[in-house]
Amino acid sequence: MMKKNMIAAGTAAGAAIMIGALTLTGVFPAFAADITADKAKEIAMSHAGVEEKDVAHIRAKKDYENGQQVYEVEFYTSDYKEYDYEIAAADGAIIAYDYDAEYWQNDVSQEGEAVDLEGAKAAALADAGLKAEDVTFFKTESDWDDGRQIYEIEFYTSDGTEYDYEISAAGGQVISCDFDAEHNGKRTQAGRQKASQGNSAGETSASADEITQDEAKAIALEQAGLGESQVSRIRIHRDRDDGRTVYEGSFVSGETEYEFEISASDGRILEWDRESIYD
Repeated sequence: MMKKNMIAAGTAAGAAIMIGALTLTGVFPAFAADITADKAKEIAMSHAGVEEKDVAHIRAKKDYENGQQVYEVEFYTSDYKEYDYEIAAADGAIIAYDYDAEYWQNDVSQEGEAVDLEGAKAAALADAGLKAEDVTFFKTESDWDDGRQIYEIEFYTSDGTEYDYEISAAGGQVISCDFDAEHNGKRTQAGRQKASQGNSAGETSASADEITQDEAKAIALEQAGLGESQVSRIRIHRDRDDGRTVYEGSFVSGETEYEFEISASDGRILEWDRESIYD
């Protein structure tokens, strides 16, 4: 009788272990491997309703977001839409997405000969009027923007001026550039020729030791290498920034928009930005 009870008890214990294992399996499923980058791309395109044949460029980069691994998926379609997705690497769940119907120039036949990274660096230096030995590069990489390949080139000079460029890989053209001359003591020729007679009619008020609005405009045009007759939509105004008086303004020439900030005290160009009006 005792033997039967022992067998029964052993059978019951075995069944309990099996039930417990099944229960645990139901509660804690086996961990699956992360999805691949290609799978993340597939999920993004499927959600967007876009077929692979209609995609001009796509990339997926693994990253961390709020403590979890995600794929950042970005792709462009032939009808000028840009899609950005964040997809969980663990299970392929879509965390976030958006798209922007930006119009980018798909026709690069007029852009010229393609350049590599060294060619892009040379183009940026030429535009800045500097030599390689005059600067320190801290960012040189290839990227995609509005469906076209670009090079992002960033460098600074010994006087603290920072330059940021986007260069077209298709033809080596400068797509956009800006520099921050917060620590640059240089002045342009137009700034050095500041009149000392005071303001002319129509100018905004400026103290005797400050440049005028017209002089600030002349400095910006000189920096762009343009005459006033070559630009349109000129806007400029006095402002205060970090406790100093500045002139902030912008103008357009052709398909390029320029934005600037100029120190009112000495005519230094503090900020400069140039980019396509389509960006």
